[in-house]
Amino acid sequence: MASLKYGLLKPLGCPTVEVGVAASQFFYHNGVNAVYLDDSGHATLALTATGTIFGIAIVPNGMGAGTSADYWKSSATAGADKIHVITTLENATFLLPADDTVTVAMIGEDCDMIAVNDGSATTVDVGTSSTNVFLIQDLGINFGGSTTDVVVKINPAKVQIATS
Repeated sequence: MASLKYGLLKPLGCPTVEVGVAASQFFYHNGVNAVYLDDSGHATLALTATGTIFGIAIVPNGMGAGTSADYWKSSATAGADKIHVITTLENATFLLPADDTVTVAMIGEDCDMIAVNDGSATTVDVGTSSTNVFLIQDLGINFGGSTTDVVVKINPAKVQIATS
């Protein structure tokens, strides 16, 4: 099932865009699920080295073409599945899993993500700042999360603008 813990915190009712999904993409139900648009305009899971983000995907319930309840996998045919994406509004904040304990000293810092397109967990890399795709806003524990959850927004300088 889709995550009840992680996702958009505010603003509630944030607009989404429905886009086709690239072939064989793994969206971990309790993960970051940041996406960018490939050259065909399909949502593609943003990986560790991805430098721009289109938005955060709302993962459908179930497994899709996958074999585990931990993730939803898109069809082997690009564009056959559609997914809703919360586009990168400057004021949108998200509660997401982190790779380490989040501290007050980290608030305001840039950070990255850890993601591989294989169905494994995806997390915000709170201790690394190379792609700088996220900006840490608060501790996840202040919003019902654990000490290894983080509140972030997508860095406005790293937003991918749809061209189609």
